[in-house]
Amino acid sequence: MKKFLLIALVAVLAATGSVFAYTFTTATTTIGVTAIQSDFANITANTTYSAPTVFGKFTGTWPTGTLFDVVPHEEYTGDLVIHVYLVNTGELIRQYQHLNMTIEFRDRNDVAVDERGMAQVLTLQNANVAFDWSDNGTSPYYVKLTGGSYNLHRWKTMTGGSVAPQLWCEITQR
Repeated sequence: MKKFLLIALVAVLAATGSVFAYTFTTATTTIGVTAIQSDFANITANTTYSAPTVFGKFTGTWPTGTLFDVVPHEEYTGDLVIHVYLVNTGELIRQYQHLNMTIEFRDRNDVAVDERGMAQVLTLQNANVAFDWSDNGTSPYYVKLTGGSYNLHRWKTMTGGSVAPQLWCEITQR
């Protein structure tokens, strides 16, 4: 009887283990971007940005590219604050051991136009960056992903589909 139970247990483990292994190597993820509109600036999500396929215990870097196009209204003369949020950190933290994205606010000539002139980093623990702009540079302006990396949890699989980072861009008057 013990021999029969041992053989049955090994058979069950072999069958279920292959299902987990298949899921572990076939799940994928991409980045989604969303923008809102205002009467002092227009934001357009860049739909041509392409993120890498992420699966299993994958580790890698984000490709650089434009996430959002920002065009202040031609009659608006005030200052703006451009916020970029990582909105689904609750879902991401279950799958990613670390995730960071280097974000910059640049003009048409690829010059940093944030008043501080520096890149900022979105992470699972810091899901908001803000850029201050006061009518400098040449329109249109761009929120760009200029680097960063990610590493999925070694013990976690993406069962039931991928978990994609979702970014939100919002502009407020300063």
